[in-house]
Amino acid sequence: MASSFLYNRMDCISKFKLGFLIVLGLSMGCKQEAHEPVRSQKKVWFKALHQSGDLVEYRHELTLYTDSTFVYDSKEKDHGHSKYEKFEGIAFIQNDTLHFSRNDMNGAGSKAVLKNGMLEFANGTNSFRLEVVENHTPLKSVINLRNHPDYALFTYYPSKKRDRNTPYDLSPAEFEKVRELIHCVFEEQKANLKSNQDYIKQLIPYRNKKGELEVRVNMFCNDKLDPNGFKYRTILMNDGGKCNVTFVVIFKSNYYVDFSVAGEA
Repeated sequence: MASSFLYNRMDCISKFKLGFLIVLGLSMGCKQEAHEPVRSQKKVWFKALHQSGDLVEYRHELTLYTDSTFVYDSKEKDHGHSKYEKFEGIAFIQNDTLHFSRNDMNGAGSKAVLKNGMLEFANGTNSFRLEVVENHTPLKSVINLRNHPDYALFTYYPSKKRDRNTPYDLSPAEFEKVRELIHCVFEEQKANLKSNQDYIKQLIPYRNKKGELEVRVNMFCNDKLDPNGFKYRTILMNDGGKCNVTFVVIFKSNYYVDFSVAGEA
C-alpha cells in the first residue's frame, strides 16, 4: 500500500511539473510575441525638383520624410565634367517657412518658403528655386500654376539701394487679372508679337513707392533645349527680336506701359 501511494504521488507530481512547464512555455511565447518591436517605416512628406540647363545641366532634388529627416541630392554636368553632392539633415516647419539644419546645399541659405508651386530659398544675396512635385505638409500654394505651364511667378528683389519698390504676392484673382491684360497686349501688339502659345511668361509683382500694384512681365520664346529653365530664374536677354518682350502691368489704370521688343521701345 505504501509503495502504491508513493507511486501515485510521484506520478501526480510529474504530471504537475509537466503541466507547469507547458503553461510556462506558452506564457513565455506570448510575452515574446507581445513585446516584439513594431518598426514604423518613414514616408515621403515633401519632394521638390530643379532640373534645367542646356550647355550646363543642373539637377537638384530635395526629399523630406515624415520623421523630419531630409536628403538633398545635386548634380551639375558640364562638358566632360560632372559634380555630385549629397546633403542630409533635419528640417522643420515654422509658420510658412521650411528650416533646414544645413545652409550649404545650393548657396541660398537654410530657409525656404513655398510660393506658387515653387520652393524658394533666399538669404538676401542669392535665391534658388525648386518645383514642388509632392506635398503632404500643411504648406500650400496660393496660386496653382499647373494649369498654366507657360507662366512663372517670381519674388521682387530690389536692384538698387535706393529702390523703394517692395515685394508683393499676387492673389489668384490678381493673377487672373494680369493674364487678361496680357491677352490685351497680344491683341494690340499683333504686328510686334508671335502667337501667345509661342511665349513663356515671367511675372514679377511689386508695389511702387506710392503703394500701387505693378507687375513686370518678361516674355520669351519657348526654349526647346531647356523647356523648364524659365521656372527657376529670371531671364536676361539683350537681343532676340520678337523673342524678347517686356512691359509693366499697372493695376490702377488697368493697362500696361513700357512695352518693348528686344530692348527697343
